[in-house]
Amino acid sequence: MKIFSAEQIKKWDAYTITHEPIASINLMERAATACCKWLIGKNFGLFHFRIFCGKGNNGGDGLALARMLIKHNCAVTVYILEFGNIGTDDFQTNLARLHTCSTDIHFIQSADFFPSINDSDIVIDALFGTGLNKPLEGISKALVEHINQLNGTIISIDMPSGLYADKSSVNNPVIHAAITLSFQHYKLAFLLPENEVFLVMFTCLILDCLMPLKKMNPQFLK
Repeated sequence: MKIFSAEQIKKWDAYTITHEPIASINLMERAATACCKWLIGKNFGLFHFRIFCGKGNNGGDGLALARMLIKHNCAVTVYILEFGNIGTDDFQTNLARLHTCSTDIHFIQSADFFPSINDSDIVIDALFGTGLNKPLEGISKALVEHINQLNGTIISIDMPSGLYADKSSVNNPVIHAAITLSFQHYKLAFLLPENEVFLVMFTCLILDCLMPLKKMNPQFLK
């Protein structure tokens, strides 16, 4: 089993974009397509999806996934965590695409905007990904704690939000995911025993989205 750090995965993404070549927005589309296929295949499409997105590329994955689920005639409500910045370019592109097929998009600016949901709803966590390097605080922390109190099934995209990719996250506010759909390879955090509470039913979704290692310059990850 190969374990890569968050920095190495970032380099792998960049190498694939440059050498395949492929646009980053299309790489995001691959990831969302695989998640959508898995969710529909497991019959989650029968339930209402509540998709919580940050404004980084993990949130972009969530927006792309929302659009694809809508095309499968699923009920989808999107919540975007608003904290001042406009988001990454790929996030903005996917938000514009989502606006063409949905008006059920809500911006969370304070705890007053936190939604209540039904017990049967599927909560998709696409708030924060592998780039996180400090504990969540403020409205981000409050939203994670709110989601953890909901009774719906929580499914995290790539990593439970708030979880560090490469080290223990004990005492940090972290999504308690029932299922985690992760990309490409296991992260070190998934194997640390103290993180078990955040990974109740871990599913590693291996995507054919990055260039195979055997086709790459072995020096790129160093």
